[in-house]
Amino acid sequence: MEIPELADLIWLFEGQPKRNHEDLEWPLGLHSFSLKRGATEILFSLDPLAGEAFISLFVDVEEVAMLGNLRRLGRVSVEREPDYEGLTLWFDIDSQVPIKIQTKPSIRVSWYLKRLGAW
Repeated sequence: MEIPELADLIWLFEGQPKRNHEDLEWPLGLHSFSLKRGATEILFSLDPLAGEAFISLFVDVEEVAMLGNLRRLGRVSVEREPDYEGLTLWFDIDSQVPIKIQTKPSIRVSWYLKRLGAW
């Protein structure tokens, strides 16, 4: 699995990750990054060696969306543009559309699934 440098994820989420096991350094084990903008907060957890990710979106402290056990990730990339910052999660399966996490200017998660029968 291709992953960004830890420094790039720290830059994107504006802080250090929390580790599931304190004795495991990047990229070993589950690392969780969080970011809050206004009333919206995102929690992104990644286990690079297992190729798994988890995303939770909160508004006013209440969880409004959760994508868990995202498996078969092939690549995670940090996106930097003049008016956009975010993360893209690419799957090993070519027919699967990637998940986009926007962190700036606001927090947003998008995942466009193909309609049934289009695979």
